[in-house]
Amino acid sequence: MCDNTIKVGEYIVIQKQNYKKLHKFNKPNSSVNVGKDTINLSGIEGCQYFSIFKMIPKGTKRNKEYDIELSKEALNLIQEISLKTSGTDNRNIYDDGRSQKLSATEISELKSDSISASEIVETLITNSNTFHNKTEFSQAKYLKKKEKKYFEYIQILKPNLRNITEILYKLDPSKVQGVRIDTLSQIMTLSNISSEGNHLLYDSGSNGLLAAALLSAMGPQSNGQLVHMHPGNMSQKQALLAMNFTSEQNNKCVSVNVYSVLRQVYQGSDTNSADSATEKTTNLKRKAPENIEHESKLPKLEENNDDKENSEVKENSEVDERAPKKPKWHFDNIKASEILTQKVDSLVIACKEDPQNIFMELMNFVKPGRPFVIYYSVAEPLQNLYMALKSLSNVAALRLTNNWMRNYQILPDRTHPEVMMNGSSGFLLSGYILK
Repeated sequence: MCDNTIKVGEYIVIQKQNYKKLHKFNKPNSSVNVGKDTINLSGIEGCQYFSIFKMIPKGTKRNKEYDIELSKEALNLIQEISLKTSGTDNRNIYDDGRSQKLSATEISELKSDSISASEIVETLITNSNTFHNKTEFSQAKYLKKKEKKYFEYIQILKPNLRNITEILYKLDPSKVQGVRIDTLSQIMTLSNISSEGNHLLYDSGSNGLLAAALLSAMGPQSNGQLVHMHPGNMSQKQALLAMNFTSEQNNKCVSVNVYSVLRQVYQGSDTNSADSATEKTTNLKRKAPENIEHESKLPKLEENNDDKENSEVKENSEVDERAPKKPKWHFDNIKASEILTQKVDSLVIACKEDPQNIFMELMNFVKPGRPFVIYYSVAEPLQNLYMALKSLSNVAALRLTNNWMRNYQILPDRTHPEVMMNGSSGFLLSGYILK
């Protein structure tokens, strides 16, 4: 992750103004849809992250297909167009649809011609009857609207935890269980993630966001391990893969099914054991000569010892070939059970089901004096768990909290909270497990 050059096979973040999109750069000549625009990414390989590229239309702008070329900076439309005069108020301006002198066909011809965005907007301003009578705020609002429509620059960002969290949350908060960036930072702080400790995470549907956050907090030089438990057959790893971790750092995250690894811990057995199959094949091979009658019943006078050894080696190789190969999750279960037997330094739970039974089972694998954090989207299950844990003597410092974050628009003389926002981002139950 120390290399800042864009490589094929890695995830990238494409930003166009306030819009961000997560994209896997699979091929050097791949294309990506950013809004209604189709952008060819053939020129970004080998460039530095945070580079700015100018969108050059292919043929006409009606097709909305663009090539890109490297640019030093993104030109601001408001700075390019100098506003000389402005009105005092908008009381005498009427929106009757006749303020623009250009017709719809003439405006579409402007868009089809390969001219810059500033020239298009400047032509619209000069042919407007009411623009110069508007107030300064109204003019800035008009230019901001046109800049959003005709903006022609993109920036390639390096994926980090903040960008990935914002992108996934804006796409669909339910896909990440409503975990916002402020709640994620609280989980990482309360769980006391360290680079030398082993940590346990139970996650039942956040697209790998919590696993990526904990693994990022542990760092690339960590000596610890992260046991990532999940209820299904496969763990969700979209955010984990998007972080572009090295193979060494990815190997520190052991993803296991919760039922399978608990069976391995308590019973020491696995459903995919190949010993029984091997014994069956060897027993069949040993019993087979007893049931076969040879055509020639004449005793052999001499037996070659080399033939015996060759037949035994051949028999053993056939047994090895017929033995089923154990899958990767079998070895992950063994590795995770060894970590859980030694006990972990923190416990993080983010689930869609009732967390009480899950916590009561997994708290036995936490060392004394270590923290735990439980996230849930609503408060009622955590309230019931809070009352149940209050009666236990081995749990202390219980806190049930809720984060409330409000975004503000910061502009000269126009600073106010955003109108459309989501106030709640779930609830956190935290505490410490004693001996």
